[in-house]
Formats: sequence, structure tokens, C-alpha cells
Amino acid sequence: HNHGTVDAVTMSAPTADNNSSSSSPPNLLTLILDITIFTWSHRDLARKAQDKALAAKNKTSAGPANLDDVITSVLALGAAFSCLNRDNVLVVIAATEEEVAVIYPRKGGEGNMEEVVNGGGGGNGTSNGGGECGERVDLGLLNDYVRLGVAEMVNRSAERAEKRKVQEEQRKQQQQHQTMDVDNVTNTNGNDTNNSSQQQTAHKKGAAIASALSLALCTINRFMVASHAGVSALANTSLLQRKDDEGILALMGGGGGAGESSKSSSSKNMLSPRALILQASPDRTSDYNALMNCAFAALKSEIVIDGCFIPTGMKNDKAKSSPFLQQMVDQTRGIYLAVPSGAAQVNGALSEVLLSVFLPPPSLRSAMNLPKLHNVDFRARCFETGESIDVAQICNQCLSIFKERPKDVCLTCGAKVRKKTTKKGKNGGSGSGGAMTKKMKL
Repeated sequence: HNHGTVDAVTMSAPTADNNSSSSSPPNLLTLILDITIFTWSHRDLARKAQDKALAAKNKTSAGPANLDDVITSVLALGAAFSCLNRDNVLVVIAATEEEVAVIYPRKGGEGNMEEVVNGGGGGNGTSNGGGECGERVDLGLLNDYVRLGVAEMVNRSAERAEKRKVQEEQRKQQQQHQTMDVDNVTNTNGNDTNNSSQQQTAHKKGAAIASALSLALCTINRFMVASHAGVSALANTSLLQRKDDEGILALMGGGGGAGESSKSSSSKNMLSPRALILQASPDRTSDYNALMNCAFAALKSEIVIDGCFIPTGMKNDKAKSSPFLQQMVDQTRGIYLAVPSGAAQVNGALSEVLLSVFLPPPSLRSAMNLPKLHNVDFRARCFETGESIDVAQICNQCLSIFKERPKDVCLTCGAKVRKKTTKKGKNGGSGSGGAMTKKMKL
């Protein structure tokens, strides 16, 4: 009699093949990190001053987060992301004022970009922590390459800042040695040089997010082409897979049958791309057009853009959010979060925020209570001052927006601005290709 016995049930663990054939496709996360030295050095000084005052009262740090805190949180997010799916792919791009670069994976060496694109790169376990979670993300190399890449880019940015400082001092000394009897032409050229120098300095403030996002879209397309058998991810291959008996409806895009089944089966093996931008510096007004173009390109390619802004929380800091980042996130149906200031950025709290909000893939977000954008500032902003404006002067060459009419040249494209009194010439036409701004209500 077997009334008192229970038969043992043997359950087999999911194999690698079962995992790869799951309904949830692997994700490609391209993470853009703002590492501008001016922003983070300013935060570091404020952090040390506040920590010194709090230490006298036996209290822990209250922020803001420094660059090391953000890097630690990024590494934690990357480790957790690689464990969600063994085929997940992670790319980290760093951006300074004048340079953007892919810091993980690197061009050469172990776990390089070519290996990761072709389906490897996870390491063979020889590196520190390599191959623990994902096949295509080596945690040891991720830690080493991210920290090494950030250090290299910060050093190069500091060297360029030092060179600019020396050149500025030399220019001031040359101006001081100029005689008072210079002609008007020399004065005019000197003023133009000063204006162009100020224009370049203004454009270099903040991280080159537009360039980094462009590089991210190119990198994503490279992975999508590789996972799509060498065909562009934007190409419609349903017509190539249509059978003879599917009729004209399949040719018009309305047919089902084998075309849709093959498309759905191939989509399971396709990477689901998304981008996450971690920004700490204010928006660069001159990058607005480029950012919006990237957002439209991402929307067409079905790439979700998530945004995380890390404010300082200090009273004298006006950058409490990023309107440009909000608009891109809203356009691509992503998630935007301005991290609360204070203790929410230190002692591991920033890692908890990133893991809770940005770790879930877009396919699961509809079932989760995640932050939503309700009040997005879609007002146009002056490309010179960054102010929100309702009536603006618009350049007819590059469509740049200005609160006041530029005096000589467009600050974005450099086209000469014609005077209001300019009339049509004798040969017809309205001039020699110069820019003419027009006052318009936005």
C-alpha cells in the first residue's frame, strides 16, 4: 500500500536554449553618461563643504552625488541588467564638453566591440567577475573599462581646459599691449574675434548629449544589422519572405500567413533597443535641433529613450531639470525622472533609484507603477540665452530661434544677417544668400 507515500516530482532547470527562446527578447541598453569636469568638480566642492559641516554634527552626507557615486550606480545597473537575460547587451558612452566615446566595450583587447556585436564578449571567466551573469556582458571588464574610460576622458578634458585658459591669458595680454592708435578695421576684427570666442565658449558649456545620442543610435543600428543577418533594421523584409499564394494583400502589407509568422519568429531573436541618458549639466541650447532630430530618428526606429537628470539641489543652481530631455523622452514614450536631491543621491540610494525605475524593460512597464511625464515644457527656447519664449526671431537658413535679432551673424550656422532695410537688388532676388530672421509667434 502506497497511501502514505508521495511520488517525487523532478523539475528540470531551464537550459540556455529554453532561455534564449523565451517570449521576451533580449535587450540592448545604450547608456549615456555625462562626465563634464566643470559640473562634477563644482558638485564635489559643494559636497565636501556640506559634509564637513555635517560631520561636525555627527551626521552623514546629504549629497549631492559625485561622479564616483554615479559610476558605482551605473555599474550596479549594468550588473543587474546583464542578469535579466543572458543575451542582453550593454553599451556605455561617456560625454564631456567636447568629446564623446564608447567606453564599454572598447575597440580592442578582451571583450572588444567586434566580439560583442558578433554575439560574444562575455569573457571566459578569466577576468574579475567575468561571465557570472550574462553571455555578452563581462562584469569584470565592465568595471575596469568604465572607470578607465572615464579617467582617460576626464584627463583629456582637463588638459584641453588648461590649454584654453593659457590661450585666453595670452590673448588678454596681446590686447593690453595694443596701442590706442589702431585703425577701425583692426578694432572691428578684434571685436569679431571676441564675439566668436564668447560664442564658442557658450556652446561648449554642458555635455555634448546630442553627439553622444547620435553615436548611440549609430551603435544601436550596428547591433541591429548584425542580429538581422546583415540587413538594416529599418528594412522591410516581409516582401522578401512572401510566398506565391499569399496574394496582393501581402504585397500591400495587409496579408498575414507565413509573412507574419516569419516576422514574429525573427523578432524574438532581435534585440530590443533602448537608450538611457544620465545627465547632470544644463542643456546646451545650440544642440536643440540635433537632439530633436535624434529623437525623431529613434521614434522611427522604435528605440525608447529614457532620461534621468541628477540635480545638485543647491539654491544657486538653476538647472533642476532638463526640458530637452523631457521632450525626447515624451516623443519616444520613455521614462523621465529628476532624481530628488539630498540623501536620495548618496549612500547607495542612487543605485536603488536607477534599479527601481530604469531596470525593467519597456515590455513590462505597462504593468508597473513607474514615473510618468504629465507637464512637459514644449515651449521654444532661445538658442543664445536658453530662455523660454513665445515670440522669437527665426533664422531662415538653419531655423534657429532667438529672443533678440542677432546683430551680425547667426550664432548657430554663422550666416550673415542682412539688415532690415535690405531690398531686392537690380538683378532681382533679395541678396547674396545671407540669413534673414523673421519675427514669428511660436
